[in-house]
Amino acid sequence: MITKDYFLRMINQLASVVAAVLRLRKVKQYDAAVEEVRTSAKQLLGMDLRLLTTLSDTELIRLLSLGERFDVEKCVVVAELLTILGDVHHEQAEEEDAVRVRLTALSMFLELSRREAGLLPREYYDKVENIIKLLVPVGIPARLKKKLFGYYESLGKFDKAENTLFELIEEDISLVEEGMKFYERLRMKHDEELERGNLPRIEIEASVLELARRRGSA
Repeated sequence: MITKDYFLRMINQLASVVAAVLRLRKVKQYDAAVEEVRTSAKQLLGMDLRLLTTLSDTELIRLLSLGERFDVEKCVVVAELLTILGDVHHEQAEEEDAVRVRLTALSMFLELSRREAGLLPREYYDKVENIIKLLVPVGIPARLKKKLFGYYESLGKFDKAENTLFELIEEDISLVEEGMKFYERLRMKHDEELERGNLPRIEIEASVLELARRRGSA
């Protein structure tokens, strides 16, 4: 577990990188912007940018888990740098590269939320929502939707968790059982909490019936 003060110092350090890249993007100096990201990856991660963008999110998470604890600090850096790089690729009309690094960035942000939710400032949740909006038109793969499902539930955004769940079930009917467990967890919550999550009890019961119907017809 890292301290909040250390976490905030890391964010401030990254903020200078973000600002530098933003200035370069404004004047369309994209090669220089990529070089800024490359330098930061080397300094903050000890990793070449090519390697950073070649590894999958699963491989990066495994790499950050090699020590005595998950390296949250480096996970923050990876997520931030890939987000910046995705924006640079997008502005250069390199959409395939933009989508690829944004998907990895999203996965790393979700991993951060799962492991260190209490330390994440509000802006990080805003970044997650922004990346999701950018990726929805091109499609988010099921493996990341599963992480999103848990993310939304942990935040108490039960309506979004439910929407993600049904998207997953459309792709894999076997996830009906996971859905039933989700609604059982919700049934144990107070009505006020369910209302805050935009999923009142009456809608939960209707969804349980719908899942039972799908399970029966599978």
